[in-house]
Amino acid sequence: MFIPAGLPALVPEIIPKPLPDPIRAMIEAALEGGKKSEVETVVSLAKATNPRSTGDIDAILAAYEARRSGGLQADPDPVREMLAAAMASKKDGDVEAVGKLAKATSPQKESEIDALLTDYRARRAAEKKAAADAARAKLAAAKFWENWKGEGQIGATIATGNTRSKGLSAGVALARKGIDWNHKFRAQADYQRTNGRTSVERFLVEVEPQYRVSNRAFAYGLGRWEQDRILGYDTRWNVSAGLGYKLVDRKTLSLSVKGGPAWREVDFVSGLRDSELTGLAGLDLGWQMSPTLRLTQTASTVVGSNTVTTSSLTALNAKLTGALSARIAYSADIDTHPPAGVREVDTLTRFTLVYGF
Repeated sequence: MFIPAGLPALVPEIIPKPLPDPIRAMIEAALEGGKKSEVETVVSLAKATNPRSTGDIDAILAAYEARRSGGLQADPDPVREMLAAAMASKKDGDVEAVGKLAKATSPQKESEIDALLTDYRARRAAEKKAAADAARAKLAAAKFWENWKGEGQIGATIATGNTRSKGLSAGVALARKGIDWNHKFRAQADYQRTNGRTSVERFLVEVEPQYRVSNRAFAYGLGRWEQDRILGYDTRWNVSAGLGYKLVDRKTLSLSVKGGPAWREVDFVSGLRDSELTGLAGLDLGWQMSPTLRLTQTASTVVGSNTVTTSSLTALNAKLTGALSARIAYSADIDTHPPAGVREVDTLTRFTLVYGF
C-alpha cells in the first residue's frame, strides 16, 4: 500500500479531540447568560482555538437549544425597547417624540425606525377608525332618552344679624350628542328672602336642539322661558332659530357663536303684555384651564324695537373629587328699558356644589 509522503503528519490534525473542560465551562456560562452576541463570540474563539473539538462544541449548542425552546434570545436593543414602550402607551405624541430622538441618537438605524413608525401609524389609524365606526353605530342605534350627560348644582345661603336672609339656588344642565343632532337642556331656580321680604325670585328653563351642517357649522332652535317678578315680569318667552359656527373647536378650548330671528313675548307683573319680532345673537365659551379648573361663559342678546336685553353667565368650576366640583358663578341681566322702578342692570353671584353624571 502506497502512503503519500507527509500524510502521517496530517492524520493527528484531523482526528477529533475532546473539548477541554475550561472551554466547555466558558461556553456553558455564555449560554446561561442568554446574550446572543456573547455566545457567538465565545463559540467563535472556542472553534478557532480548538478546531478538533468542533463536534463537541456543536453538540453543546444543540443540547442547549433542545432544552430551551425558542433558542437564544436576541441582544437587547435599547432603541427598539424605547419605541416599544412608547407605542404600548398609545400616546401618539410621545411615540413621535421618541422616534425623533431615536433617529437623532442612532442615525444608522433611521430606516428601521421609520419602518416601525410607519407601521405604528397605520395600526393606530385603523384602531381609531374602528373605534369611531363603533361609536357612530352605537349613537345611531341609541334611543332619544339615552346617552344624556349632565350636572346638578345646589347652594344655600343664610345670614343673621343686621341683615337676616335665607337663599337657595338649584339647577340642572343636560346635554346629548348624536350623529347629526345635539340637544341641550338647562333649568335654574334662585330664591332669597331678605329682612322678611322676597329679594330674589328667578326661574329659567331653556331647551336648544342643534343640527350639524358641517364640522363647524350648525343650525339651532332655542326656546327659553323665564320668570322674575323682582325685575317686573311674570313670564318672558323667547323663541329663536338660526345658524351657528364653531370658531374654535379643540379639546381644551371651544368657542361658538350663533344668531337668527326670534320672537319675544312678555307678561309684566303690572298686567301689560308685549310681544315683538326680534333678533338674537349668542356666544358659548368653554376653556379647560387645567385638569381641575374649567371656565365657561354663555351670553345672549335679544334686540327688539322696544328694548334690548342681554343675559350673561360666567362660571368657574374647581374639581374637588370624583364627580364633585365647587362652582362660583356670576350672572348679569341687562334691560335697556325695564319696567318703572326696576334697574337696568341686575346681577347675582352663586356659590354652589356641582355633581356631574
